[in-house]
Amino acid sequence: MSTASSAANASTGFQLLPNPTNPSPAEISAALKLIRSGGITYPQEATPDWSITTPSITPSLSRDVKLDIYDPASLPSNSSTPSRRPVLLNWHGSGYTVDRFGADADVNRYLVEVLPSLTVVDADYVKAPENPFPEALYDVVSAVRWTLSQPFFNGDLILMGHSAGAQFALALSSRSTALSLGLTAEEYSRIKACVTLYPPTDSSIPLIDKATNEQGELPNIPMAALSYQVMHFFFGAYLGWEPEVQQKMGNDPRVSPAKAETGSYEVPCYIVACEHDPLGTEAKEFGEKLVKEGGEGKHEVYFAKGVGHSYETRIPDVRHENILEVPGGRAKKESFERMVAFIRRHVKSVNAKA
Repeated sequence: MSTASSAANASTGFQLLPNPTNPSPAEISAALKLIRSGGITYPQEATPDWSITTPSITPSLSRDVKLDIYDPASLPSNSSTPSRRPVLLNWHGSGYTVDRFGADADVNRYLVEVLPSLTVVDADYVKAPENPFPEALYDVVSAVRWTLSQPFFNGDLILMGHSAGAQFALALSSRSTALSLGLTAEEYSRIKACVTLYPPTDSSIPLIDKATNEQGELPNIPMAALSYQVMHFFFGAYLGWEPEVQQKMGNDPRVSPAKAETGSYEVPCYIVACEHDPLGTEAKEFGEKLVKEGGEGKHEVYFAKGVGHSYETRIPDVRHENILEVPGGRAKKESFERMVAFIRRHVKSVNAKA
């Protein structure tokens, strides 16, 4: 994504889509090639312990959803009886369009190390424009159902997401939205917490009104620059190319978590909003609204200063001895430590031994 973000900003005069509201198939194909050329910008060191697929519930052409599983190191390897434990289900960021499955491997491994009774399931989903809204959400629900059906699952599910994946996680944290997506009340009751990094929360706000990163990546600011053109492509591919269509679709709670009734968020939510992220203001305001109306200690928002979108991918592990000396290190350390504390507070079974 950084390739396109660097090129498609106001300072270059570059046009990602020559006809942004009515692009031709050839224009979309060329832009998509550029957008996807970034891939996983920062290679991961961690690898999953095992992988599997599960059928998607999509009513469209049948497909499988890829899942990578990260187990705690303390998990008994010679027991015939599954060790029941809480599960965190994660969805990566993608701008709805980029195949970045596996981009959160290091974060997933970090979580099973600091929460040694936890298993992390990293779930893939289809991308736009080949699979526009709501196709990805069918895969998201499929991953939830697979997790709930596993013999090692103890009944405590944590949802996590980055960027687009964070929007999916928040959608399932609202009871009304989750049920509209096909979860049953019983399935929803298994979700005990939701933790999200830099989510898009209100797509009804015109992109022109968001503080897009037109100058590219800023010096000493860990960030993925999101220009107006890049964001228009992401949301256009997912929702529709005309700004009016994007804004109209943005009133749907399945697209904009802020459009769901605040009281429907029965699941405690932790939201990280970033200072230099075009989505930061809306995420912060949504998080603060949840905190205000959710009651003492239920929800939490962390405003990460000195960083932008996708900040954690550009900063070393929070346990690195010099973490506080690198740009954005304090924001990553504090946001991750608070995230872990939030999970511990709301999901007591993560504190047990595997």
